[in-house]
Amino acid sequence: MIKKEFDSMRHLGFLFDSTSREIKKAVGRGVIENNEGQQCNMKLGWLLGYLDRQEQAVFQKDLEKTLHLPKSTLADMIQEFEKSGYIAKVPVDGDGRKKQIVLTEQGKKFTELAETQIIAVDEYITQGISEEEIESVVSVLDKMRQNAMEYKSYIDICNKED
Repeated sequence: MIKKEFDSMRHLGFLFDSTSREIKKAVGRGVIENNEGQQCNMKLGWLLGYLDRQEQAVFQKDLEKTLHLPKSTLADMIQEFEKSGYIAKVPVDGDGRKKQIVLTEQGKKFTELAETQIIAVDEYITQGISEEEIESVVSVLDKMRQNAMEYKSYIDICNKED
């Protein structure tokens, strides 16, 4: 009985995930086409964009908190970016242990390209959708994201009541 019930339901998480993957792939295809075939992981692209907009010094610990990424994942991303020439680690105040993460010129160029593609894909996928509809979707998704973030607390409360 549960299988039939499950199969007849709309599964929003699956819809969001598959839509997100398709959007990322569309942006990635555009970046690859316009970046001499260089592969693009859009999670890395978002990190570069974030770095490009910062006015204050950025350190790895700041990125861990802001991007909600595990330390090891972020370390791998930073290492990949260094190898690609998109970022550099710069010592601060003569302390060899404390290094600021800065975007290189190559990183800035890539960020500009990625942002151009993101805008193009956003414009394409929202064709025929009114501004009011888009605002409604954004509002609902923000609420659902917040609910999902709070779900662990809900589970903890339910488990304590048992």
